[in-house]
Amino acid sequence: MKNIAKFLSIIAFVCVGSLTSCDTDAIGTLYEGNNDSPSLSFPSSQLIFEVVAEDNGVVKVPVYRGNTQGVDSAKVSIDEETIAGGIFSLVSDIVRFDDGQATSYAELTFGNIDKLGATDKYNVVMTIADSASISVTGVQEVSLTVQRKLTWENIGNGVYYSQLFGESWEQPVEKAKEGNLYRLPDCITLGYPIIFSLSEDGQQLTGWDPQPTGFTYDPYGMVYFEAADMTREGNTLQFPMYGLVIYNGSFAQLFNIFTETLILPE
Repeated sequence: MKNIAKFLSIIAFVCVGSLTSCDTDAIGTLYEGNNDSPSLSFPSSQLIFEVVAEDNGVVKVPVYRGNTQGVDSAKVSIDEETIAGGIFSLVSDIVRFDDGQATSYAELTFGNIDKLGATDKYNVVMTIADSASISVTGVQEVSLTVQRKLTWENIGNGVYYSQLFGESWEQPVEKAKEGNLYRLPDCITLGYPIIFSLSEDGQQLTGWDPQPTGFTYDPYGMVYFEAADMTREGNTLQFPMYGLVIYNGSFAQLFNIFTETLILPE
């Protein structure tokens, strides 16, 4: 935060009017069961995968087996909506275990990474078919989130003007190799970047999810920025902005429209 004292003097007059990443190399808990059951489980009910070109279009979802005796197999499936989407499919619907093997993988393929949108998140539900093969504490169904891992490059320092905070400062600006996406590291508070995407010609705002600023406002907690639009003149981008908080489980508007301005590096 650049100047909290000044900000607090402003907000005194203001009234109230959006997983756990998967380490696919880690061996999770081995689930015990009886000798007649393989005691299968996914590692969690929710997994996030960030994919790169080096993954060769394959997402490997771990399946654990508590009973490692003998050769065995398990049948898996993915949801109908994913199948209809035509991007993801199973390499095989059979996951195979060798004798003594505790972890195997269900492989989800999407082909060329350019089929995935730079900022899109894809949700896939995967299920182990035979409920009798699941361990007592096991997870039979997992919700997968698959997204591209972006490669950020620093393009120089710009200037950020905040109407809400009444300040301006030099702001490092990063751009993704994979598309017209920008990231402002540590913009309002250390550790809290702001990320947005522009159209191919850079003239329109195409993506700005509600983003935590790192600033908390008692008693409502974290303040989120959400841009309503953008206007551009040369390298100057102006964002009419909402200041949001989470209230009763949903976003609520704390601050009316104010303008945040970014001057991109030359």
